[in-house]
Amino acid sequence: MSQKVVTGVDGREWIVSLKIMWTDKSEGFEHEKEGGRRAVIGIIVVLGLLVFAQVAWAFQVPAVETPWWVLLILAAIVLFFPVRWALRRPRRLRVEGGRWPDDDDGGRAEEWSGFVRGRTESRAEFKQAIKTLQKRGTPARANSPLQPQ
Repeated sequence: MSQKVVTGVDGREWIVSLKIMWTDKSEGFEHEKEGGRRAVIGIIVVLGLLVFAQVAWAFQVPAVETPWWVLLILAAIVLFFPVRWALRRPRRLRVEGGRWPDDDDGGRAEEWSGFVRGRTESRAEFKQAIKTLQKRGTPARANSPLQPQ
């Protein structure tokens, strides 16, 4: 979780945070448009058959040595999907605060939040929210995923 306290151009303090969401139960979030469970099961079966064939080949023909690049390709294929899944998890971008420094009446602070998919995109939105607060005093901008709560 990344968190940063930012002072806006108008003197208000905001807390900008970014948190990874391990469950995809976010409201109104567009899910990935991929093949679904059957495609995942098919990929796992094919990868299992490839690994089984490699191991069986090594035991059947002990005189033939498996090239290192074949093992490297198999490892890359097996690790590609879990690494992609972890990097493409949605992140929740949240901006809260916005009270005036002399506001002691207990009024409700502003809260903005939105979801961004992917590590690179979420870090860019995190930095953009900070820049927008410092230049305009509000996290709102035209293409921002942030919505007032």
